[in-house]
Amino acid sequence: MREQRRSQQTLRLVAKTWVVAEGRIDAARARARGAKLALGAVATLVLGTAFVGAKAHAAGHTKHRARPLAAPRSFERAVRRSVLAGGQIAPPVQPPPVVTSTS
Repeated sequence: MREQRRSQQTLRLVAKTWVVAEGRIDAARARARGAKLALGAVATLVLGTAFVGAKAHAAGHTKHRARPLAAPRSFERAVRRSVLAGGQIAPPVQPPPVVTSTS
């Protein structure tokens, strides 16, 4: 009976050693898995932040509807006033076109 108890204790000790060794490997795998998840989460966060920042601050991205290209209203008013004022100077007279004689 004593021998049987001793063999059971030995078996338990061997099993514990095997479980501890397996437990260390599992623990290392779990730490590696956690580190990979953390790196993935940080990379996703950084990429998302960079994307949003580029979208909000880049000059090439429009932030509002495009307006048609036109002269400023103050310029248009000044041109209308000057046209209506009268007394404009006529454009310069062009010299007659040069004609060469044919023989």
